[in-house]
Amino acid sequence: MKFWELFGVAVQTLWTHRLRSALTMIGIVIGTAAVIAIFGLGQSASSAIGGLLGMFGDQGIYILPDQTAARAGQTHLEWHDVAALRDGCTRCAKVFPYYSGSYTIRRGHTRDAFGLSSDTDYITDKLPMAEGRRFTAEDVAGARPVCDLLWDAKKKLFGDGPAVGQFVRIAGRRFLVVGVYSNISAGVFNAFVGSGETILIPYTTYRNLGGATMLGLQIYAQAGAASGQVIDQAEGILKRMHGQRVHYQSVDTSQQGSVFLNVVAYVAAGVSAIGAIALVVGGIGVMNIMMVSVIERTREIGIRKAIGATRSDILLQFLTESIAITLLGGAIGTLLGIAAALLGNALLISQFAGASAAIHWVPILAMALTSSVAIGLFFGTYPAVRASRLSPIDCLRHE
Repeated sequence: MKFWELFGVAVQTLWTHRLRSALTMIGIVIGTAAVIAIFGLGQSASSAIGGLLGMFGDQGIYILPDQTAARAGQTHLEWHDVAALRDGCTRCAKVFPYYSGSYTIRRGHTRDAFGLSSDTDYITDKLPMAEGRRFTAEDVAGARPVCDLLWDAKKKLFGDGPAVGQFVRIAGRRFLVVGVYSNISAGVFNAFVGSGETILIPYTTYRNLGGATMLGLQIYAQAGAASGQVIDQAEGILKRMHGQRVHYQSVDTSQQGSVFLNVVAYVAAGVSAIGAIALVVGGIGVMNIMMVSVIERTREIGIRKAIGATRSDILLQFLTESIAITLLGGAIGTLLGIAAALLGNALLISQFAGASAAIHWVPILAMALTSSVAIGLFFGTYPAVRASRLSPIDCLRHE
């Protein structure tokens, strides 16, 4: 008997006992759906986050005073520290001061607190602008009173109207809005750009604001220089200036992105392992129902053997039935998993605006098909072998 004929007979048998077959498939359906959904969401998340990280580009290395150290009061940074690193750090390509704080921003009769951060004319990202431009070398060199707005800040200050060419008042000074960033939902990446309600001004301008305190240094490494070497040299220069007992904290933004992607991969693998356990449990259910089926059809086995069926025919019959159960359960689980993955993919795209989230379905579907067949073969082999070894005389005597 050909395989497809056996498969058709197996499907007819499953349909005859459809309630029992459906209950048997539940574990396979849940396990397959979980694995498909998690693998799909894992790829989608990695793609979206990787694309978003690519938009932010290289944000360099931040060196900050360690506020938890015993001599924290002596670790504050000054403008001459920037000059010292620019002159003495051979592994540093660019060194900028980093300022950030909360200021009351006024526009007309509106007053509200916004995050205020420093920025430079050294552009390494690919963040799109909704309006206007980024800071130029002239803006920085002349410490001009200009600002760029993140999208949420623009909406809060200007609503749906244009912002470029308008003025806002920061620390009593008028600032010209020269650019607005496009709406990018950074979520966990707000560490790169601050809150969405943030205003950026040149670091030279920030230096002259009342109460401005330098929070740290932003350093870009020379080509080929390892981050650890850059950090060691920069901290060595700072300690020579402030004393060997002071301490600093360093943040390598490129490493942060890689760590986050690794965490996403590990979480996806862990949840997929839980789904795989459900598949194993479902496989045990398949084995159990196939053992029951062998007992119920003992007399049928004896009749088939009496009219010439071989052991391999009986083996293939029950093995095909086992594979049919897992394939049908796997197909239903795959459809549910794809639906869940597509829903999660749409949510990711909406949360990470401006980033694409791609899912490569071919390897995922191939894995689902392979695992379904493998489970059917593994858990169906023992009942099929047991059925094929039954004596035809004993089978015919079975009541």
